[in-house]
Amino acid sequence: MKNLAFKMLFSNLFPGRKEKKSTNRFASEFTVEDPSTYDFLWTIKSFSKFIGDDEDRLVSGIFESRGYSWKLVMYPNGNIVNGQISLYLMPVKTSSHPSMSMFKVSYELFLFDQNTGGTLSKKGENLGQVHDEMGFRNMIDLKTFKDSSNGYFMKDSCMFSVKILQFVLVQTPIECVHPMELVSHEYSWKIENFSKLDKKSSHDKKFTTGDYLWSLRIIPEKDQNVGLYMLYQGSIHDPCAMKICAEFTLSIIDQIEGNHNKKTYNEVLKCDDLAWGRDDHISLKYFNDPAQGFIVDDTCIIEAKIIVHALVE
Repeated sequence: MKNLAFKMLFSNLFPGRKEKKSTNRFASEFTVEDPSTYDFLWTIKSFSKFIGDDEDRLVSGIFESRGYSWKLVMYPNGNIVNGQISLYLMPVKTSSHPSMSMFKVSYELFLFDQNTGGTLSKKGENLGQVHDEMGFRNMIDLKTFKDSSNGYFMKDSCMFSVKILQFVLVQTPIECVHPMELVSHEYSWKIENFSKLDKKSSHDKKFTTGDYLWSLRIIPEKDQNVGLYMLYQGSIHDPCAMKICAEFTLSIIDQIEGNHNKKTYNEVLKCDDLAWGRDDHISLKYFNDPAQGFIVDDTCIIEAKIIVHALVE
């Protein structure tokens, strides 16, 4: 997976005082009438520089709320689905709060209308851990965001904010399983010009099955083997579907005889967590044998079959 380009934008945390004008030297001309209403205000200038770069992930400075440290994380082009802005709240470790094993947080994220002073807001509630990104993949679509009549994007700048409504440490991890109707989903990844791939690097393919977002990952040469993996990347419609219980089968297709090489897994998958699979899905010697049919006309086909059993909270 490509390394995301991290860009740290310095932001100003407004304390409890009321003030009519911002003293933040990064702020736009737009000012918030009562900054104390929010836990954190985040102004991003020259925003158009980030639109169109799929690898941008913008991270705010650290701010304090309810005795803990946080950051805002924003993807100008969406972190999974392009054409929308994704906005998240992320708890961070500090020397004063080195660990939080599990917590429950309720929050509200805002995008300011610089014409009227109003806001677009969305509320969320999540169980999570340090560095989990909690929020909304579809905070707003880019078309609506860039329409000047809406006031969200003015003079190449925009302003976000957050209010943390409740934060509770959970000393003992809690897990609640919600069974779901079993539906099987399939996806095929046809990799052409396979010989031209960087053999030592990982190569990913994002895809959607039903309401869920996934990535397939292949490493063509991993210690004399081929590594093949699956990554769960959340739900399109349900931002709370951070963990699911799923059965999935990863196959390298035999394009000659149909004797596919496959491995099946049953796992609890966490959004944007580890890649699930094996470094030794198949040996390089067996994979490269022309008689096995795994590579035909310099083309390899990877297939994923997925059954989501339950939502885990």
